[in-house]
Amino acid sequence: MLETGLAQLRFAASMLFSLPLSVGALERLVDAALDTRREFGAIGPAAAEFLGGPPLDEEARREMQLRRFRSQAVTAARETPYYAGLFEKVGLDPQRLRFEDIARIPVTPKAAMRNTPDAFVRRSALPAFRTMTTGTTGRPTSTYFSAHEMQTTALLSALTFLQEGQIGPDDIVQISTSSRATLGNACFSQACQRIGAAWYLAGLVQPAQALALLAEEHHLPGKKPRTSFLSTYPSYLGELVECGLAAGYRPADFGLERISVGGEVVTAGLKARAQQLFGPVAFNEGFGMTEIWPLGATRCAAGHLHFEPTQGLIEVLNPETSGPAQPGEAGTLVATPFWPYREASVVLRYDTEDVVAPVAGPLTCRLADWPATSDIRGKLRLSVRHDLGWTYPRDVLEALEAVEAVPLPARCGFWAVSGGVGVEVVVRAATPLVRGKLESALEAQGVPLCGLRLLEDLRQLQHPLPLRCDLREDSFATPAPSTAPDVSAAGRLPAERS
Repeated sequence: MLETGLAQLRFAASMLFSLPLSVGALERLVDAALDTRREFGAIGPAAAEFLGGPPLDEEARREMQLRRFRSQAVTAARETPYYAGLFEKVGLDPQRLRFEDIARIPVTPKAAMRNTPDAFVRRSALPAFRTMTTGTTGRPTSTYFSAHEMQTTALLSALTFLQEGQIGPDDIVQISTSSRATLGNACFSQACQRIGAAWYLAGLVQPAQALALLAEEHHLPGKKPRTSFLSTYPSYLGELVECGLAAGYRPADFGLERISVGGEVVTAGLKARAQQLFGPVAFNEGFGMTEIWPLGATRCAAGHLHFEPTQGLIEVLNPETSGPAQPGEAGTLVATPFWPYREASVVLRYDTEDVVAPVAGPLTCRLADWPATSDIRGKLRLSVRHDLGWTYPRDVLEALEAVEAVPLPARCGFWAVSGGVGVEVVVRAATPLVRGKLESALEAQGVPLCGLRLLEDLRQLQHPLPLRCDLREDSFATPAPSTAPDVSAAGRLPAERS
């Protein structure tokens, strides 16, 4: 009990005073969470607030974030080649920054880190791990992390999973993400291992093989009889849903309880159709990105993305004016991760290129004390500027994936035309009825539709949105025999389901 109390004090001191995170203290907190779970069965929502620290009013949060930004700026100017001359160039002393001065610091574009990743590494750092993005929307970007960062991030993730009741020692976890997503896979798998859950990396194999793994029965001591937690991308989940329903799988064939899905736009239609296959599973949604890791967002029940304020500063900038976006106004997410969560590579005002909108307060959700934005609307480079404003990938995908006539994931594209946008989409059958349903769905999402192309062959797409499920990792292996239905027809587009 005394050791746990000291560990809590040590962690709180790290949060309040920017002291280095203690691996030992985090280990003891994970052990305490596991002990509590064994004794009481669940930890409860009150304990889940622990990692967020005490609530801060606007003034206190602003002062804390300025202090941490200033400290990170001083470190960047002194220890990284990229930022060494930047403050002199713009006429700012990083030690004397005021909150309003932050806007004078140029944003860091993705191209800068992509072209010269070493220029962001501190001279006094101990880089141990170079991770690269999967390159779904362009050439991969590299970032460096220390061994200490990897350890503490995995332990913080383990604490979150335990306190939120999402993963326990009796769970079996399937990771169906790209094996090249080394940062997320490493931290997530280490968190599972520390909790005591069994995990395996399935990768992005053929959907039939992934489904066979999910349906497989296990007889492991202390574990659930089937895989209970799936981590994957929305587009790959869509492929699993299509393949599974076409093959005759039903919820009774699986033991999934929770699906963690991210890295792309997650639509309401995808989640609803996934529950047709897997039953009433819960979904973990949020936002994370390699370049600003571990700064990320938690999605609340109201659909907001909330960013824990001690981990970093979040800004939303209007792409037209480069000034702050107003509540409800779309802009790109700009992020500065703070010490002690970020050690080896330093980035200030990193432009993620992800489009969100600030959320107007006061908020009444569980995380109302944390800064919030809307859900991700998609990458700015994949969005379209037209006569009437902007159309974002979420606008189109929410409409298309809600219609059963569109196979999952929605294979589509959109482009600017006079008066709005044109849209193309792969459908099961290009009938007038399907056209009418899609036109109504797109218009309900506010898409200024000025032309709709229905295709039955994805090779005819002229403006395809990139999908992570296409980072395929084929295997020579044949799916293990199981009691699951035949999957021989899974490669064909099934007929529209009633």
